[in-house]
Amino acid sequence: MRLLSIVLTLVLLVCFLGFVVTNLDARIGVTVWKTHHEAVSLHLVVILSLLAGALWVGIIGIGQGIQMWLVNRRLSREIQKLETELNYLRTQPVTRAATDADPADESELPRRSRPAGDVREDGVPLPSAPVYGPDDDGDPDDDVYSGGRAV
Repeated sequence: MRLLSIVLTLVLLVCFLGFVVTNLDARIGVTVWKTHHEAVSLHLVVILSLLAGALWVGIIGIGQGIQMWLVNRRLSREIQKLETELNYLRTQPVTRAATDADPADESELPRRSRPAGDVREDGVPLPSAPVYGPDDDGDPDDDVYSGGRAV
């Protein structure tokens, strides 16, 4: 795409220079709003019109660039919120679905939530911080505060 743009720009430049060289002596009358100018060089009128067009395209490009920057900023904030929610959900303890056991027998019902500081059967405390820590391989994508790499 960049090569095509360069080639088209060079073709336009060659055509413009050919026009200016062939019409160096041409003089025309120009009316701008109510003011009339006699004997203005044709190549000067063409140069001014090309500059005005370039200025207009530049203004439009700046407006679209600002619009794209605002959309990217909004999407980056949304991604950050979703990553925060995902990391929060990764650190939550796993809950099991209810079984068809008799509700009167509470020993067979799964625990839905565990309070902080609860310990497993073997005496190891359940994690209350992010489960996934960063590897020590120096990967810049690992982030200690976001819970590290996904498994």
